[in-house]
Amino acid sequence: MRKSFVVLAVVLGLVGIGAASIPFAEEFAATRLKAGLSEQGVQVETVQVGLLDRSVSLGNVVGGPNGELKVEAWEASGLAWPLDELLKGRLPLRGLDWGDPLHVARLHLRNFRLATPDAGNTWTIGELTGTDIDLPRYDAAYDGPFRNQVMVARLLGALTVGRLEQRDLTYVSLEQMSQSAASVALSDYRQGLIDVLEMKDFQVKPADARMAGLTVADVAARGVDLRRPIAIASSIDWEPGTPIGRVPMAEGRLSGFGGDLMTRYGLSLGSVSTETVREGEFSRSRFRVEDFVLAPSLRSVEALGMLLVLQSMNLKEVRLGFDCSTLEDRARHVLKVEGCKLSGQGLAEISLTAQVIDTDDEFWRAIDEADLFGVLGTKAALSSARLVIADKSLLQRSLQAKARLSGQTPAAERTALAAEIRRFQPPGVLITQDMSKVFDAVGRFVEQGGTLTLDAMPQPALGLEKIDYLLKPGADLVNALGLTATVSR
Repeated sequence: MRKSFVVLAVVLGLVGIGAASIPFAEEFAATRLKAGLSEQGVQVETVQVGLLDRSVSLGNVVGGPNGELKVEAWEASGLAWPLDELLKGRLPLRGLDWGDPLHVARLHLRNFRLATPDAGNTWTIGELTGTDIDLPRYDAAYDGPFRNQVMVARLLGALTVGRLEQRDLTYVSLEQMSQSAASVALSDYRQGLIDVLEMKDFQVKPADARMAGLTVADVAARGVDLRRPIAIASSIDWEPGTPIGRVPMAEGRLSGFGGDLMTRYGLSLGSVSTETVREGEFSRSRFRVEDFVLAPSLRSVEALGMLLVLQSMNLKEVRLGFDCSTLEDRARHVLKVEGCKLSGQGLAEISLTAQVIDTDDEFWRAIDEADLFGVLGTKAALSSARLVIADKSLLQRSLQAKARLSGQTPAAERTALAAEIRRFQPPGVLITQDMSKVFDAVGRFVEQGGTLTLDAMPQPALGLEKIDYLLKPGADLVNALGLTATVSR
């Protein structure tokens, strides 16, 4: 029994000594951290280190010879340093360098500002809070002129964050064009993949402008894949202006458009959205633009020309909608435009379907990189296409507008236009019987309205490498495209 009391007393004594030494250890760690940051050109007014909650708090941080970096408060808790880093003798007492790992349960910044004098850009963040941040060690070897940008990309390629919230975010470019958002939040970020992204009150303001040129009230996205642009920007060969290609996402929506630019031209827009469903090498996408309205005002000098055109067509406004669905079947080497429809309320409806076959790896690589000209150099070929134009009043209104300028009657303008179409001859193209049939169908559409359908069924399929042929067509243009035209009421 006496021995147990002795052991207990020794343990309590050691605990007491350890507890008493904690403040000294925390002060030592804070001093070392402040000195290490100073060696790196970062001055800190206050530094606090908490060993029990594994926290670090910095106050009034200033970095760079001209104060390019300023942070009023920087707080991190739940810090963890990887065991393998400790075994290699690497300690975080001198601050973090590019490539260093970081594990934080919670990070909080207040009044952050970063300027890059060489690029002329400035970032400011009113408040930032991040949770479950895990950054493993990443490659910091780089000898080039864009070190900071490349290092940020590599950091994003290694980073994992449970949730990140930012408020009062602003970016100002060299031309003094500012982009800002009241709040930005993302959930479950994993090395370039974002589960959910939300943004409120996004604004773009030109230099010296009193009002934002464009505003978007709500931006929401799910399943965003940034891995391709991150990989491109992480390369040693990267430089500003390098194309980043497509950014795939499962869902995306922008709504609540406004701003001075839209007001001056009498524009309004309900929403822009995209949806994509992927299953292996098969994906189906849909892109929509809803409730686009053009209604220019007499008070707008910039929109005066559009106002006069609408008035000549007896229109007060134009309402448009766009809906387009595409299918990618990489296993079967097919790309389909299942249906793209542009609808003008009470004016016309235009729809397009098409199919491209024999799509090879080079074709899909060009699609992923958003390289239109790269697509034209592949083995892919157009196998079919259909364009349907359904007139509801656009023809009559357009002819009325033209008649007011010419002094002719709308009926005379309609007859003259139909005749001009029938005798039209592209430069250097021999008019064949098949081509005359197509022109005659278009002429009848002008005369009687209804629905014009243009079908292209090239036999064999028209290789995309020959697409420039359409810009300088030969005598066999209609045959090469397998082109036919029909008119229906």
